[in-house]
Amino acid sequence: MLSTYSAQNPYLSAIIWLTITIGVYLISLVIFRLLGRRPVFHPMIFCIALLTIVLFYAGVGVTAYQAHTNVLTWLLGPATVALAVPLYTQLSSIRQNTLAIMLPILIGGTIAPFLALAGLYFVVLDKHVRLSLLTKSITSPLAIETSQHIGGIPGLAVVIVIFTGIVGAIFASVVYRIFKITSAPAQGLALGTVGHAIGTAQGFQMSQKIGAFATLGLCINGVLTAIILPIIFFLIS
Repeated sequence: MLSTYSAQNPYLSAIIWLTITIGVYLISLVIFRLLGRRPVFHPMIFCIALLTIVLFYAGVGVTAYQAHTNVLTWLLGPATVALAVPLYTQLSSIRQNTLAIMLPILIGGTIAPFLALAGLYFVVLDKHVRLSLLTKSITSPLAIETSQHIGGIPGLAVVIVIFTGIVGAIFASVVYRIFKITSAPAQGLALGTVGHAIGTAQGFQMSQKIGAFATLGLCINGVLTAIILPIIFFLIS
C-alpha cells in the first residue's frame, strides 16, 4: 500500500504527492479549457474529485496527505502577497474611484458573514462548525488563521471557502448578465469580495483589469471580515 510506503519514506513521499497534486491540477486545467472554459467546469471541481479518487485507492488519509503537501499550504501566504503586483498596475484607477470602490466592498463584506449567521439559526450545528462557516468569503490563508482564533475548524473552513469560491465563480457570469454589469472594476470587485481567491483567478482569466480589482476586493474583504468576526463570535457565544 502507498500509505505504508509514505510512512517509511516521508521526504520522497512529499515529492511524489506534490507531483501528483500539481499533475492532477494541470489535467483539470486542460479539461476546463477543452470544455470551453465554462465556470461550471471549474478546474477545482475536477481537481478535488480526481485527488479524492487517487487518495482513496492509494489508501492515504487526508491527514497524511496534508502532511506530505504542507508546503502548498505555506505557499498560500506568499501567493496572496504576490497579488499586490497586478493591483499596483491599476493604482491610478483605484485612486480616482476610491469611494465607489470601498462602498460596495464594505457593504458586501459586512453582509456576507451576517447572512451566514442568519442562515445558521435555521439548522442545528455544532458551535465549531458554525464558527467555521463564518469565514466562507475570505481567502484560505486568512480563513485558516481566523477560524483557529475564533474556535472554528481550519480544515472545514478551507473546504467551505473552496466551495464558496466555486459557487461564486459559476454564478458570476449569470449575475453579470441578469443585472447587465459590464464594468470591469465592478465585475472584479464582486468576484474578489464574494469568490475570494477562486473568483480572483477567474477574474484574471477574463482580463488583467478585472483580476486586479478582484484582488482589491479579496484583500479589503479579508481585513474587514477579520474585524467583523469577533463581533459575530460574541453574538454566537
